[in-house]
Amino acid sequence: MTRLSLCLLLPVALFAQAPNPGRVSFEGHCAQCHGRDGNGGELGPSILTRIGNYTEAELGALIHDGLPNSGMPRNALSDAETRTLVAFLETLKTSAEGVPLTQATVTLTGGGTLAGAVLNRSSDEMQLLADSDHRIHLLRKQGAAYREVTSQTDWPTYHGQVSGNRYSTLDQIKASNVARLAPKWIFPLVNTSPLEATPIVV
Repeated sequence: MTRLSLCLLLPVALFAQAPNPGRVSFEGHCAQCHGRDGNGGELGPSILTRIGNYTEAELGALIHDGLPNSGMPRNALSDAETRTLVAFLETLKTSAEGVPLTQATVTLTGGGTLAGAVLNRSSDEMQLLADSDHRIHLLRKQGAAYREVTSQTDWPTYHGQVSGNRYSTLDQIKASNVARLAPKWIFPLVNTSPLEATPIVV
């Protein structure tokens, strides 16, 4: 092949490998803080485990509005640019363990199904971010199906009951087994500074 034919073919090859417009937008507007792979940089944290908590519409609003209290500026992107950027962000979504989120449809014990992104899964339990209501459903295996996890005792405030009792009447945790406790799940809260709190269960 002559040099002339190589020169003529080079623009065609480059055009065929046109970059993903969403990635280009990400690298131009987001990578400086969050890193080219979204895993964090000098000016901003990793977003890989956070963006799974947002719907596509919420991601679009977040891009436009920013998080002024956390140092994330607003972006004046066009609707078309926002859509391509959101589509790229969807490919980056991972679970809290850093693995890509998978979609699943599970059968419920009461009949019907529930579809969404699997945030966490063990042999007996699943945390599913449902497509239908954008809520996290805590599911427990029962035979071949799943049921919603319920609590035998409510914990309606950060201090327990409204009286501020700060302890639970449940007796599965006691002096003989408390040393074996370990974290079971962690849920990152969106639009907040780092914090730790007791889950509210009602």
